This record gives sequence, structure tokens and C-alpha cells, in this order.
Amino acid sequence: MIIRRSEQEAVDRYPGCPRFAIIGADFGHTSLHVGDLSYLPGHGVPHHYHTGGAEETQIMLEGELECWVDGKRVTVYPGDTVTAAPGIGHAFQNRSDKIGRMITAFPLTSPETVHIDDPELEDADEHPAIIRAESRRMPYAVGVEGVDRIELSGDFSGAKSTYTYFVDIQPGAVMPVETQDAETALFVVSSSVVSVAENKYSLATDDGAGIPAGEAYGFANQGDEVARLCVVHPFLNS
Repeated sequence: MIIRRSEQEAVDRYPGCPRFAIIGADFGHTSLHVGDLSYLPGHGVPHHYHTGGAEETQIMLEGELECWVDGKRVTVYPGDTVTAAPGIGHAFQNRSDKIGRMITAFPLTSPETVHIDDPELEDADEHPAIIRAESRRMPYAVGVEGVDRIELSGDFSGAKSTYTYFVDIQPGAVMPVETQDAETALFVVSSSVVSVAENKYSLATDDGAGIPAGEAYGFANQGDEVARLCVVHPFLNS
């Protein structure tokens, strides 16, 4: 299923925090809940945690946010990723004068949220649940030229059931065709891509796609700038 941003309207998740859906139960998906969430200046989401298997991955795209996670207060920036395990309190506040924006992802649909009192916070520069931008860049696969994988969350961030990464595709390069045994969420962070799998379509900036289990996908960059995809899987990296 293709989710065209031009056909969507944002819905406020909290006051001053509009969200575009990328994949979830409302679209008929069964194992992923992914959205594009913005934080207007002076706004944020309250302290909360998620129950059961509702591990949350939060991937920064724009701006800077004050992140509360597990009693620590850490500033996060574009490309940083925060993994909040079930039961771990977390929140984000925008103290700046610019919009903050992130991808939020769960490895299940309709995650349950429990709001809790604000904690006593300890300022910190880093946290094991936070993976900083570009710290895990690598070639996408052996023999594939012009395509990099930038890992965002997985066993290295404390995740138990989610694997996320950026795919950077250079002009003229092709991300190889592959299939997964579970649903996959795709989101175009920048530029545009064209499918090279059997189902032919293009995705522009801010478009998303839910790829069913067993369906092949792969993309070419036919433009003049690096194309960046965000990929979310409801399973851990192997």
C-alpha cells in the first residue's frame, strides 16, 4: 500500500504535535504502527510508557528535542534514534524556536500508552538507548555499489523486536530487490525513488509504503541527489 503525503491530513497526537500516519491498523496492517510526528516550538508529549510488546523507536528527522528516557534528560538531533523499551518512561519537549520532527515506530498495531507523573531527571550527554547520527553507517550489502545502510535501532540499542535503518541511495544506484517474512514500512526522507521490483511505482519525499510479507521491493535513484529511505521491520536484526 502506498501512502501519498499529498493525499493526507495531519492529526494532532497531542496539542502542537501533528502526526501523519505511515502504516498501521487503519490501513489494514497487522504488525507495524509507524507515523511522522512533528513538535511545534514550545510543545511536547507527556511522560509515558507503553505496555506489552509495544517497544517504540523514535528517529529524529529535523530540529532538536529534549528527550527524557529512563530518568535521563538528553538532547537529540537529526539522525539520532531513541529506543524506548516497554515499561520505560519517556517524553520529548521542544525547547527551541524551530519545529522538531521524528518517525515513531512500533512492532505492533494499536500500542497502549500509559501516562505517568514527570520524573526527577538527571542531565546526561548520552544514553545506551540513544544511537547517534551516522555512528553505524556501512555498505548496504556486499557487491552493491552506491547504497549505504545507516542502522538506527536493533540489538545494539536495546531493542527486542524492531530493526530500523536509513538507506542512502546515490544518484544512478539501485537498492537490491529483496523480500521479508514480515511487513515492512518504508518512508522517503529525501529525494525520490522508483521501484525496480515487479510492482512498478515511484515514491516522492514524505511518501510511505507498507510492504506485505513475502512481497519483493527494491528501489532505484534516478534523480540528481542522494535519496534517503527509512525502513522499519517488526523483527530484530540478525
